[in-house]
Amino acid sequence: MKTSIFILSIFALLVLDLSLQSCSNRPAQCPLCDRDVHEHMAVKITHNSIPLKTCCMSCALTYRNQEKNVKIVSATDFQTNATLVPENAFYVVDSDVKPCTHDPRVQKVLREQHETFYACYDRCEPSILAFSKQQDAEAFQQEHAGHVEQFSGLMKWLPVKGGHHHDR
Repeated sequence: MKTSIFILSIFALLVLDLSLQSCSNRPAQCPLCDRDVHEHMAVKITHNSIPLKTCCMSCALTYRNQEKNVKIVSATDFQTNATLVPENAFYVVDSDVKPCTHDPRVQKVLREQHETFYACYDRCEPSILAFSKQQDAEAFQQEHAGHVEQFSGLMKWLPVKGGHHHDR
């Protein structure tokens, strides 16, 4: 009897250890949209001085537009994963590389019994990829389309409060 309880306890500990290991191998989840945080796109922000790591610059900027006391602290170089000062980086906006919204779990079409609805807003759109060097951003843009911007020009690409888009 004691032997079977001992074996069962060892088995339970092994299962628990394996499940905890598999959780540690999963990418971090964005606290704003619950998508995976892409390490080559991660943005660090603070909200009321509380540090958060978001999946992408669009998600972070949208949050800053929706809430008070949000500061964009750093961006991540898309090619090198280096930490960047947001105001010093160059960005490619709306390229054909869209890690957040090309996730198969992201639903763009909602089907109801007699209707189909298409999502017209996604907090992670458009894709905004950071680069430390302007020539790297321009080379990426030549291959993947989009627009090269500096940090101060990013907000014009995002939806404004109320869901309307700026003219581009």
